[in-house]
Amino acid sequence: MKLFQTGVAAVVAVGAVAYGSAIAAEKKLNAITSLQPTNVLAKSFLQKFVAVLNKSAKGIVSIHYVGGQEVVPPRKAAAALKRGQFDMLSSPTAYYIGTVPEGYGLMASNQSPRVLRGNGGWELLQKIYAEKAGAHLLSWGANMTSYHMYLHKAPTFSKDGLPDLTGYKMRATGTYRPLFRALGATTINIKSSEVITAIQRGTVDGFGFTDVSLPAIGLHKVTKYRVQPNFYQTNTVETINLATWNALTKAQKDALNRMAIEFEVTSVQYVESERLKEEVLIKAAGVKDVVLKGAAAAKYLEIAHGEVWKELKKRSKYHDQLKPLLYKPGKAIRQLKIKQNLDEKR
Repeated sequence: MKLFQTGVAAVVAVGAVAYGSAIAAEKKLNAITSLQPTNVLAKSFLQKFVAVLNKSAKGIVSIHYVGGQEVVPPRKAAAALKRGQFDMLSSPTAYYIGTVPEGYGLMASNQSPRVLRGNGGWELLQKIYAEKAGAHLLSWGANMTSYHMYLHKAPTFSKDGLPDLTGYKMRATGTYRPLFRALGATTINIKSSEVITAIQRGTVDGFGFTDVSLPAIGLHKVTKYRVQPNFYQTNTVETINLATWNALTKAQKDALNRMAIEFEVTSVQYVESERLKEEVLIKAAGVKDVVLKGAAAAKYLEIAHGEVWKELKKRSKYHDQLKPLLYKPGKAIRQLKIKQNLDEKR
């Protein structure tokens, strides 16, 4: 642990020296991503948040990207942020769901950031993040990215048409675990970078993953089936150490808030354009879609969302306050309308 802390401090210090000649009034924030820089979600943060802010808010506030998983292990990043080892974190909440279980609410939400900013849901989440993570919740980027079940061996089905994962070993994080277990699977927690080897060795039979970045780490080459429909929406959020946030000037906070709201649109547009490019590679690799229809599809989504809300009910005193703000029964998941104007879906 001491070596890990020293490594982070050293990298941050190098960044600080490199930028030491910048305007004195400009506040520099050192940022980490929990996802690999090659991941489309991380790339959206770097290109549509960091690069844009550094240009538009020059002289006021800037972000220095320190690195990703090679600097801080994903499951330790939120705790490191809370300790102030760096200033900003872009990460799926699944990596620290034990600290902020309310991240489940974002995942199972069918509302947009724009709606939450207007109905009090965002304000409540910011209160929770300050209390539990010692962080200020700034933005919910790439918020329309969804998830799929991916399989290496052919799926079997129960009498009601649902995938029957009895006997399947599925790689899962906190994001997918409730659904996979509800369908009968045994879940295994390994790094995404180890999934290919695990599948080749027969250690796992499938995994859950976003609808983007499969080719980025080569997973499309070991995937044979992709189960439809897609489910959830990604809970990747951008947070800032609370002490750092509180020390910012009004001008610096305003610049970051403006960027956050813009990013909640531009990140969605960026990720969707990348998803369409990747779809060509996935199809070329021979991945077959297994499409659930009618009552089976509806039940599948009901289980996916229902299991997550059940999990949050067990873990959070804020469940009853959050759910009515984040989830509207009967409303379709937002990704089903992906072809509509994405600006309207912010």
